[in-house]
Amino acid sequence: MTAILQAAPTPSRSVSLRLLGFSTGDMLQQALTSAFSELGYEARLTSAGFGTVVTELLEPPLDLPDVIAIQVDPAGLIKRDWRLTTEDGERLFSQSIEMFLGALEEFSRKQSVQVLINSLPSPVSPSAGYLDPFHPDGAGYLVEVFNRRLGECVRTCSNVTIIDTDLAMAHIAPAKRSDPKLWFYGRVPYSMEATRALAVAFAKAYLARKSKPIKVLALDLDNTLWRGIYGEDGLQGIECGDDFPGNAFRAFQNECLRLKSQGLLLTVLSKNDEDVLEVFDAHPGMALRREDIVAHRINWEPKAQNIRALADELGVGLDSFLFLDDSPHEREAMRRLAPEVRVPELPEDPALRIDFLRNHQPLWPLRLTAEDRSRSELYVVQSKGRALKSQVASINEYLAGLGQRLSVEPMRPETLPRVAQMHARTNQFNLTTLRLTEAELSSQMADEDGHTVLLGRLSDQFGDHGIVICASVRRTGSHAEVATFLMSCRVIGRQVEFAFLDALLTHLVANGVEHVTASCLPTQKNTPARDFFEKAGFALERRTDTDLGPETYWQWRKDTHRQPGSDFISVEGIG
Repeated sequence: MTAILQAAPTPSRSVSLRLLGFSTGDMLQQALTSAFSELGYEARLTSAGFGTVVTELLEPPLDLPDVIAIQVDPAGLIKRDWRLTTEDGERLFSQSIEMFLGALEEFSRKQSVQVLINSLPSPVSPSAGYLDPFHPDGAGYLVEVFNRRLGECVRTCSNVTIIDTDLAMAHIAPAKRSDPKLWFYGRVPYSMEATRALAVAFAKAYLARKSKPIKVLALDLDNTLWRGIYGEDGLQGIECGDDFPGNAFRAFQNECLRLKSQGLLLTVLSKNDEDVLEVFDAHPGMALRREDIVAHRINWEPKAQNIRALADELGVGLDSFLFLDDSPHEREAMRRLAPEVRVPELPEDPALRIDFLRNHQPLWPLRLTAEDRSRSELYVVQSKGRALKSQVASINEYLAGLGQRLSVEPMRPETLPRVAQMHARTNQFNLTTLRLTEAELSSQMADEDGHTVLLGRLSDQFGDHGIVICASVRRTGSHAEVATFLMSCRVIGRQVEFAFLDALLTHLVANGVEHVTASCLPTQKNTPARDFFEKAGFALERRTDTDLGPETYWQWRKDTHRQPGSDFISVEGIG
């Protein structure tokens, strides 16, 4: 049996978890306790009787846990009456999975509890022989239908995570993933080893939801992106291309491009002279180009010092970085001198690095938005703005030269994931730090009479920054309360918040609002937002001092207070 980890830390945190399933979950419950413990969590587990999944989702208990874990398995989910015709069998199967997935969608819409569910594993015993993958009587066909429908369902359920069972059990031979004796003796769907692997995958998926996402790859150059040392071998001596061993390095670069397409920023940390960048421009085997790199530090200073400079330049924390370097010495130095940076053990053999990147779970996206896919370009636009700022004499001259345009619009289904992502991730300019979920925002979007959710897209002379600001407002007659107001740290200091608030107030007044209240609740990170309402012309209603700073409550009246606005931003759309 494969151990989960080499050494188990003493659990320092706890999580409540309820296990649902279509078959017996006792063995998985025990394995989950161990798997969560290995990751530093004490799991407080309860289990519903098997076969009660739909009932539990439609009528959940009042004391909901932190996590709902749903174990699905072929024997428990796929029940075929062979006296029925193929058409009737397929129809009944479709009805049963639609009932289950409909209950899952309903639960996700109403609750913000994290849900973990595994896919059905590929079958090892066909029920339609050679026709199994594509005939409605085939076990492979039915598994594929369920997994596809589960994936379609989860696209609209932001609090649901699918665990790929085949991937979780990849190290176990398919025939060893189930034990017929365990099934017939006690309706236990998976073997002991497979159950442990599934439990580990559940625990890691929970941890991925709790952990801060990796935003930046910090890449070494020599013997990491290519084989050879540029300073000694020169451009012609670099090995990267279609032939061995350069093909492994080119494949690694393509993996970096894949991660870039999923929202990660690519940066370079290299002990070299800066003319090493000519490799990106001139070497015919390179998959990466200079424009793929959003920032770099190429010098002879310690890499821990340089990564701090990159963090400042990009406006992200050190805990957003993953550092990839072939040198054990550099990896250890980074761990000691910048412990917040995540530093995995990059395989020594370049041929193994591609699978390493694909299987490194901290890099797996939980959600992909349009902004994620274009994040690298957004940061390039931002860097051009910083370059302009360094050239002008005053902040007003800088803002006037940007040519900023803010488009304000209501949140729609297609922009809902990005707005939910901002609520989950934004810390610095976040006035209340209320983390509205996708389900909660969706509910507000549907309640047009009681809620307003607006977002703003920013562009300037250098390009499009995407959705950078949003707010959620509760409305009751002529009164409105700002529940959330948050903005990307990429555009702090550009008066976007004042232009957006002006548009928000104009929209509210046009809909009969005369009195607006708002609050700013202090956290360790939201200092840049604390004087916002004062600068915007709101009146202080009351103030409460806390250890983190003052909680402040503000009001604005149509007839007595000015609207903020900005002379440097043109606003279109709602306003």
